[in-house]
Amino acid sequence: MEVSKVYQANAESVFEFLKASFKNDYERNTKTLLRSGDLKPGLKFTKNFGTKNQHSVMVEVEKMTAPHHYRILLNSSRGTNVIEYLIEPHTADEIEVTYREEYLDMGFFTKLNNKLLTPLFRKKLESRMMAQLDQLIHYSNKERTNYVRENIS
Repeated sequence: MEVSKVYQANAESVFEFLKASFKNDYERNTKTLLRSGDLKPGLKFTKNFGTKNQHSVMVEVEKMTAPHHYRILLNSSRGTNVIEYLIEPHTADEIEVTYREEYLDMGFFTKLNNKLLTPLFRKKLESRMMAQLDQLIHYSNKERTNYVRENIS
C-alpha cells in the first residue's frame, strides 16, 4: 500500500531526518555509535520492541540514495515488511513524498488474512500512513528551522 502527498519542504532535510531516525534506532538497539559513512545498503541490526523488549526484527538498509530513495527491510518470523520513502521535486519549493509499505515472504495464512482484511481496513491503514508522512515532514521542517536558527543567528 502507498500514499503520496505534496509538501512545502526540503528534500535534503526530509532525507536527513530519515537517516537520523535510523541512526538513533541503530545506536539505541546495538549500543554502538554509527558513523555516517556506515549507513549504506547492507547494514543490519536487530531491533527489540514490546513492553519488555520481547519481540525483535532484523532491520536492513536496502536502498539509501540521498535525497530521493530510502528503503529498509524488517525481517521477522512473520515475513519481510518493506518500508520505503520516495522523495521527488514537485516545484521550486515543494516536494512529493511517497510512503510505501509492502509485505513479502508471507505464509499461506498470512496472505489469506491480508487478502480478506486489507479491504476492510484500507481507509484506516491509509490514514495511519498519511499521518506518519505528515509527522515526518513536520519534524524534518522543525529540525531544519532549529538548525537554521542555531547556525545563522
